[in-house]
Amino acid sequence: MITTRSPYRISFFGGGTDYEDWYSNHGGGFLSFAINYFTYITLRIKPKFQEKEYRVLWRLAEEVKNIEDIQHPIVRETLKEFGYHDTGLDISYIGDLPGGAGMGSSSAFTAALILAIKTHQKNFITPYELSYLSYDIEKNKLKETVGIQDQIATSYGGFNKVIIDKDGTSHVTPVNLSSNNLKNFLDRLVLVYTGTTRRATDAAEKSVKNINTKKDYFQSLFDMVDESHNLLLKNNLNDFGKLLHEAWLVKRKLSDDMSNKLINDLYDYGMKNGALGGKLLGAGGGGFVLFMSEEGMKEKLIGSLKKNTIVPVKVCFEGTQVVYEERERI
Repeated sequence: MITTRSPYRISFFGGGTDYEDWYSNHGGGFLSFAINYFTYITLRIKPKFQEKEYRVLWRLAEEVKNIEDIQHPIVRETLKEFGYHDTGLDISYIGDLPGGAGMGSSSAFTAALILAIKTHQKNFITPYELSYLSYDIEKNKLKETVGIQDQIATSYGGFNKVIIDKDGTSHVTPVNLSSNNLKNFLDRLVLVYTGTTRRATDAAEKSVKNINTKKDYFQSLFDMVDESHNLLLKNNLNDFGKLLHEAWLVKRKLSDDMSNKLINDLYDYGMKNGALGGKLLGAGGGGFVLFMSEEGMKEKLIGSLKKNTIVPVKVCFEGTQVVYEERERI
């Protein structure tokens, strides 16, 4: 039996430029960190004397004899990809946060599942390889409209600036802050759950379709990756927060589905009660809203949002990893 976990992530800048439609022509990038909430996957290969079947526990409890009958698309395509057609197994999933909430849950699931499989096969895999295998499953096997930032963020963990070359090669640079400056930064963040979720690929499709007609907006988002990184290194948190607001105004122009009245009202309310800036996490349409408060205004901001669920966060410096591996029984 093998248990793996992958962290969820918070993305600050560059979202949208990690789609192949953009980076293959212009290069892309993003600034994000992994957080201390996880997707857990447990994989158990059934002994040979047990009947060959597949048991998958997620929102549904599936028990089927053929891989093609598995309803969970990521599980089905991943097992097919790695040759588990003649092996009975049990797979179970637990997530600390709801899926479809803009925290990179699908990529965390995929990375955790692939690492469990690679561990069973006794094959070492680097975070770089894991991120691209996860991306291949989501984009090419499932035909989803996805970028590559979530797979990188969950595979590596930590707080990173990532630049993506036109050929898809990614370069991960840790954001090196002192422990005191990192604490001050985290102390200014407020993560709010809107209570709504959405299917990420649906929310992303319109933005991707608009890439050619809204190049200036995407270029602006890409430019903010380096700018925001430099602000952090200078400990200029006020301008970082204001830049978040600028990015939010740009993101809203990418698609009509990016936001809605509930999200706009929540965002505007936060801005009136101590926030310098913020953003809706993920591709849009629902999920979590992140605010950066003015100095000394965090408690007021949290108090004003008491009807919503506030989720405290820390940086997780570990990426996708094995947390339990049972030795083979004789």
